Amino acid sequence: MSKSKRTLWILLPLCGVLLSACQGSPFQDSDFVSKIFPNGYWDFLIQLIAFILLLLIVFFLGYKPIRKMMKKREDAVNGMIAETKANQAIAKKAALEKDQTIEEGKKEAERIVLAAKQNAEFEANRIVSEAKEEAVARRKKADEDILRAQEASKEEVRQQIIDVAMLASKQVLGREVSSKDNERLVDDFVADLEKKEG
Repeated sequence: MSKSKRTLWILLPLCGVLLSACQGSPFQDSDFVSKIFPNGYWDFLIQLIAFILLLLIVFFLGYKPIRKMMKKREDAVNGMIAETKANQAIAKKAALEKDQTIEEGKKEAERIVLAAKQNAEFEANRIVSEAKEEAVARRKKADEDILRAQEASKEEVRQQIIDVAMLASKQVLGREVSSKDNERLVDDFVADLEKKEG
């Protein structure tokens, strides 16, 4: 309650008492005092002191403890509100951190998947490259083996031809042909065969 309202509540009853005392005959000092204090000044003074004591007792025993209790309650409520706001701020911060962590986890997972794909592509390319190189090497080796086999078979055929030709020349000529003559005959024969094949 504001100070002006308290003053108004004190002045209103006092004005009422004064107006009620002034009713009737014209205003006289003795009459006025006797109407305000019908039992004398001492009774009024004792009632005033009793009223002031009652006000003090009510103030110190009732109002002050209740006011302290209300202040404690208000402080407790304000503390709870502040704590709630702090908890909400912490919860919002934790939620933001959680969202950030989730986003970072997703980015990390995407990075890992991308790296795995790149590694897999690299590994696949390496394996294909090695397989091609190995296939080329095997083909080259096979071609070389085929060439060697052809050369070996040509040499074998040539040797067989030489042997058959020596036998035939022995029987046709009736004498032994020298190895030089035989080689010259075989070389001529092989050269004719190669010309016919080519």
